[in-house]
Amino acid sequence: MALKPDRAYDETTDITNFWTTVAAEKGGIASVVTQGSGAAIGQNITDDPNVVGYVADPSGAVPKGVLLQTVTAAMSATRDFVNYENQEIRPGDKCTLVSKGFVVTDMIAAGDTPTVGAAAYLAASGYISVTQAGGAVQVGRFETTKDAAGFARVSINIT
Repeated sequence: MALKPDRAYDETTDITNFWTTVAAEKGGIASVVTQGSGAAIGQNITDDPNVVGYVADPSGAVPKGVLLQTVTAAMSATRDFVNYENQEIRPGDKCTLVSKGFVVTDMIAAGDTPTVGAAAYLAASGYISVTQAGGAVQVGRFETTKDAAGFARVSINIT
């Protein structure tokens, strides 16, 4: 579990992107993998150019938002079904991203000890860090320190 239900993102979710081809846990910062021009958006049913995922290197990455769904690879093409009750999606499906608001997540870089008010930066593999590595973009700020389970409340502001 990477997200707790304590969150707010009124009217600031983005559903214009598709998740990349790999499975992922919810709660991390998704960044652009491939992006089309304005003319490419909405031209076909798949909007193939608009793909996001957790990037390995935050340097130069363009963050889009916090992933709200778990991305689970299909186990079988004939007997496996998406768990809609958990808002599960498959790789290549449309995903929901929070660009403004707050979330409570445990997708915080290993070894980081955030303080209240500290800047939150994009880190490798979708994690959030208190350290700006290689010119990574600021995605918000920490509202709390980490609890015993490793969760912290992060205010997200990606414009």
